[in-house]
Amino acid sequence: MDSLEDAVVPRALYEELLRNYQQQQEEMRHLQQELERTRRQLVQQAKKLKEYGALVSEMKELRDLNRRLQDVLLLRLGSGPAIDLEKVKSECLEPEPELRSTFSEEANTSSYYPAPAPVMDKYILDNGKVHLGSGIWVDEEKWHQLQVTQGDSKYTKNLAVMIWGTDVLKNRSVTGVATKKKKDAVPKPPLSPHKLSIVRECLYDRIAQETVDETEIAQRLSKVNKYICEKIMDINKSCKNEERREAKYNLQ
Repeated sequence: MDSLEDAVVPRALYEELLRNYQQQQEEMRHLQQELERTRRQLVQQAKKLKEYGALVSEMKELRDLNRRLQDVLLLRLGSGPAIDLEKVKSECLEPEPELRSTFSEEANTSSYYPAPAPVMDKYILDNGKVHLGSGIWVDEEKWHQLQVTQGDSKYTKNLAVMIWGTDVLKNRSVTGVATKKKKDAVPKPPLSPHKLSIVRECLYDRIAQETVDETEIAQRLSKVNKYICEKIMDINKSCKNEERREAKYNLQ
């Protein structure tokens, strides 16, 4: 009897152990519920990631499709009687003698817009090139990249580089008039008013898609010369910095 009584667990200890066991079971149940909730969240996130990947792929396809549709629309806008593109290009490479004399007379005016010559329509695509008007062609890929450029300033500067190139810009000025900041400044040859008008026309077409306010359009177009002048100064500054680096390197 004494050994039997020693083997019996006191009631208070038994109840305490029972409560601890029940508490642990409850905690285990909560952990299982939390684990199941986490599992469901992970499954949902995996589905969202999969949907996101599909969405990204779909967006890329839509962008490609949109680009192809734009190309088709540009081709249709330029459609009409059959035109020999190579012949038109060769005829448009140089302006007529009368136009050349007009360009030289108008070289120093910032508001000059040459009369449109009877050439093919603008924004026609041909062999990886885009026609901007009056025989000016630019790379198609660069043209598409230009369309997503933010701001008139950056758009104008990038377009100027596409049309003239940095080698030409660094040795030219917008009007051909020497700067007044330097007494011994030598005037550089002016940029072609013909090509300047193309820049303005492209910027006009871009602005016209954003607003019909003629005052705003005129105000924004009036800054074209300023933007190109800033680009020329940036190019020359970059060239001078490069020359200094080379001179410093040669001295070492």
